[in-house]
Formats: sequence, C-alpha cells, structure tokens
Amino acid sequence: MEQLRGEKRNIIVESCFYDIIGDVHGNADELEELLLKLDYTKMYGVWRHTNRKAIFVGDFIDRGPNSRKVLEIVRGMVEYGFAYAVLGNHELNAIYYLTKNGDGKPFKKLSDSSKKLIEQVKQEFYGEEKLLKGYVKWLRTLPLHLDFGAFKVVHAYWNDEYADIVEQYRDKGRFRKSVLKFMTDPNHVLGNAVIKSTKGIEFKLPDDLIIKDSNNNRRSNFRIKWWEEAENKTFYKLSYGNKFKLPNYTIPKELLFPYQPYTEDKPLVFFGHYCMNKTNMTPRKNVCCVDSCIASGGALCAYRWKGEKEVDRENMIFVQKKPVFLRKLFYNKK
Repeated sequence: MEQLRGEKRNIIVESCFYDIIGDVHGNADELEELLLKLDYTKMYGVWRHTNRKAIFVGDFIDRGPNSRKVLEIVRGMVEYGFAYAVLGNHELNAIYYLTKNGDGKPFKKLSDSSKKLIEQVKQEFYGEEKLLKGYVKWLRTLPLHLDFGAFKVVHAYWNDEYADIVEQYRDKGRFRKSVLKFMTDPNHVLGNAVIKSTKGIEFKLPDDLIIKDSNNNRRSNFRIKWWEEAENKTFYKLSYGNKFKLPNYTIPKELLFPYQPYTEDKPLVFFGHYCMNKTNMTPRKNVCCVDSCIASGGALCAYRWKGEKEVDRENMIFVQKKPVFLRKLFYNKK
C-alpha cells in the first residue's frame, strides 16, 4: 500500500487582500486586460500589485487561443509570490495525458473532446516539447485547495476532509508521479477527493429521463448546489451550472448519495468550474462562483476581496470576451 506523506493543510495568513480570478481557459489577452483593470502592473515580465495578490481558481488552460501565454503569466506570478493558483479539471487532464507511466502511456485515457483540447495546447509548444514538459511538472506543484482562514478557494467543491486527504498525498509541495494513478481512480480515497474537488458533486439522472444539451448530446449526470441539502429537492431546484433544462419534480431518493454540504456558518468559499451568468454567481452570502463563462463567449471575472465576511456583488469585476474580428484591432492598441 502507498505511504501517506502526512502533510497537513496549512492556513495562509498574510497582511494583504486578494483578487480571486475565475476560469481563464487560455484567453491571455482578456486576462491581461483584467489585471490592468485590477491595477496590476507588468515589471520585468511579471504582473504584480503593491498590496494585493491574485488567486487563480483553476482551468486557466485550453479552449482559448493562447494557453501558453496564460501559463507564462500564472506561473510567473506564482513563482515570484504575487499570486496563488489551484488545479482545475483541465489542468489535471493535461497532467494525466502529458505525463507517461512506467509503460510509456498516459496516466489516464481521456475522452475524445478532452484529448483534442490538450492536443491543441501541445500545438502551441510545437518544437519546444521540453518547455511544455517543464510546465506540466510545474502544474504538479500546485494544490487543489487553499485556505486563508477568512475564505477558502477550490475549483469546484470544498470539503474539509477532502482537502486534508489530498494534502496527505503531496510530497514536499508536489504530486509525485507515483500518486497520479490513485488520483484518476474514483474508487480510491484520493481519487474520490480529487474528482469531487475539481468536478463538483454530480447526481445521476434516471435512465428513463432523456435530457439533451444544446449540442444534442444526451446527459446522464447533472451538477448540484453542493451548499444545500439534496433531500426533498427537485431536479430544477438543486441544479447548478447545467446547460440543459431539468424537470421540476422531486429527485428519487435512490439517486441520492451522501455528501457534506457547505453550510451557512462556514467562511466564504470561492470556486470556478460552473460557467455561470452574472446574475447567478453569488447564490448565498458565503458562496461565490467566479467562472463567468469566458470559454463560451461570456466574460472573465475577478472578485476583489477586501476583508469582508459575506459576498458583496459590487466587488466583482468583469472583462467581456472580445469577438475574433475585434481581437487584433482592440489588443493592438494596448
């Protein structure tokens, strides 16, 4: 049996405020515009602020046109102490697919759509495979959870027990290749914690309920509001971040499984992943989604935390994704 490292989840205590930045998905130009809007400046190739730090909630790569530049921005800020970042499911896919196991094969077989996204990122590093390998190794140094005491940050679902489990499998601040196989296994304690932390809590749909998304693909699972109890809720009321319509009748009990809701008495929690519109990003006073769906033509979002204990909608900053035909015209003027 693998040996646990015994590391503990640390609470980060600093005398500064933070800007929590949502899923960037390879949109480097909009990220730089957002950093300028947040009063960051670029010095010696690294974005920085005099008394604030950025926090990236994961999914900063693929789907957009320039994942390579986003990686450069985020890594520079993190390594020079001007930002933190957690892994999202898209970074994990890159790690699993671009890291080879003992047989020389990827640690996880991805779906065709996920594989295509990572292949597009690879193309941005054509001829510079060693540089890409270095970025993948760096990604393995990033955590899945950040606890600042007054607030917490995760990509999709916060659970204290999962945060502790994941940290126990990190060795000297990184995920070693030896634990990647456990991270991909939903039946392993680590895999279960990793998958739910980066993909959220999802319930199955009944076999006789046919739901299709906007691309006419049949859906078998749906994402839920993990800060609420599921019992006696309808599909519609419990749904969060699904791009398809769910019925307004009670979820059958046989589809439910136990999970730990994030209750109202807990500190603020910030997360991404759910691709929400601007009107539904703060569903409760201590719950805030900062993914404003730039990957689907929406906006890039940041929340400017100033020490408050409850979400303040006025602290949310947005940069709208620019249409392709305006992109060169707009950003050439910067």
